[in-house]
Amino acid sequence: MSGWTILSVTCGGPAPTAIPDSSHPLLLVFPADETGEALAGAVAALSGAAVLGRIAALRREGDDLIVTRATHGGRLSLDLRVAPCLAVATANDLGGTDGEVVLGQPASLAIERSPLADQSVSLEGARVVIGGGRGLDPEGFVQLERIAKALGGAVSASLPAVDLGLAPVARQVGQSGKFVNPAIYFAAGMSGTPQHFAGVGARARIIAVNQDREAPVFGFAEAGAVGDARELLPLIADALEERRGS
Repeated sequence: MSGWTILSVTCGGPAPTAIPDSSHPLLLVFPADETGEALAGAVAALSGAAVLGRIAALRREGDDLIVTRATHGGRLSLDLRVAPCLAVATANDLGGTDGEVVLGQPASLAIERSPLADQSVSLEGARVVIGGGRGLDPEGFVQLERIAKALGGAVSASLPAVDLGLAPVARQVGQSGKFVNPAIYFAAGMSGTPQHFAGVGARARIIAVNQDREAPVFGFAEAGAVGDARELLPLIADALEERRGS
């Protein structure tokens, strides 16, 4: 198998560049912002490409590709050896690419925009924010959406949860993410670093769920429960939906 071809992808050029046909394994690197995340996800969904998430560095070892990702809130780095295939990733200021692909917008393209149900409440303006951390799994974030809908709130995520692909970067709250100032901030499955709560306003009353009674999040919380958030969240969602229905 021949070595990798690595192309950076940008948007908005006057003359769109087609992705070249290649017999080599191909990595497409999108900007690590909301648009880049959406495009990377769309490409992966349509093509079956491997999703590498937000990467910090890459290198070639012979015909192999090694990418570096941050984990545990940036405290650790993880090297991944990528199987030869089509793959997508997002990155900030990543060097070492073989070329650039510019995506344009055809003048004749008709775009119909409709709001998503789970985005009806702005994260920045929500009175109730339901936050999830790396202690959850994809189903846990589904339960957070149920709780947020029942309370008229919005779902957020910690940096480690975003790094794990549990939530998009648009939901990230913290020092390197968005700032929220809700009346209530419900933190589930997150350790509770100062970097995360730097993104939460001082007026917020924090409620925490974590199975580690020594988790730092309880130092920020006014109330909390020691238990597995993955087991407690469906019970909370069921109770709220039942109350809302009655």
